Amino acid sequence: MQITFAHYRNRFCMYRTYYALAKGIVRPDGFTMKVIELPDPPSHEQEDALIRGDVQVANLYLPNFLRRKLAGAPIVGLCTEWKSTMKGNGMFVRKDGPVRDPRDLAGRVIGSHQGPHAIHRYLLRHKFGIDDAGLQWVSHPQEQLLEALKRGDADAVVLLDQFFFHGEQDPEIQCLYTDGEIWHSLLGFSEIIKHMIAMQETLSREQPDLKEKLQAAFRASFAYSEEHLEEIAGEFVKSYPGDKQALLASARYPKIEFTLTETEQKLIDAEMDMMVEVGWIPHKAPVHSLFAI
Repeated sequence: MQITFAHYRNRFCMYRTYYALAKGIVRPDGFTMKVIELPDPPSHEQEDALIRGDVQVANLYLPNFLRRKLAGAPIVGLCTEWKSTMKGNGMFVRKDGPVRDPRDLAGRVIGSHQGPHAIHRYLLRHKFGIDDAGLQWVSHPQEQLLEALKRGDADAVVLLDQFFFHGEQDPEIQCLYTDGEIWHSLLGFSEIIKHMIAMQETLSREQPDLKEKLQAAFRASFAYSEEHLEEIAGEFVKSYPGDKQALLASARYPKIEFTLTETEQKLIDAEMDMMVEVGWIPHKAPVHSLFAI
């Protein structure tokens, strides 16, 4: 049996996680795996490919998975993947710009790679009292956000991964806050689940043992990347713009474990509360009805 697995393109943390599987260095137990890359949000191609059956397994942005699953998509969650911590995702502004405090964002233009950002809308509302109805969200590819901020096309931008590192190192730019810091201050969780692994519902029913085999393969591929990070970063920059220093630093921001612990299930439940409030999903559902537990 061959499984085609899709992950988001131009994301070094994902590229390095699945590198060993993509190159055939790590081989799953009982099946072969083809690894492909598809566009990052705001594109929904990753979800659509999984729903159509073009791929059997994919890493998805958790809010997008929940939206599609609650709408009846024949997909099921397996485990978490990319969890942000206190660094790696933050709101950045120009040092000489009009925004000096998060409360100054009221009525401003904010750029992200996905337009209106559910998590940051919630954080700005609850921590800083900002009515997000007055915010104007614009979308740019991640690699263009920093320059959009410098040009004045946005008053603030959400930077993540290696782009977060570039923002921290840029003398013209400063970080107002990280989402992990604010999330922790509001709810006490030290992580936010950003991405998870999903598969076709039919395949999950027909091959119930596939879940553990996939998780084992993903963990083995990630473990390989931990030992060969510089080599993989060198391969990444052959295809995508970037520098190795930024890539290597950004690789340490997220927590990647391929688990679905009780704490993570509580975290998903809390994130659903947030998404309902900002209108990203219409209602909540028990976590066990969304994931293969």
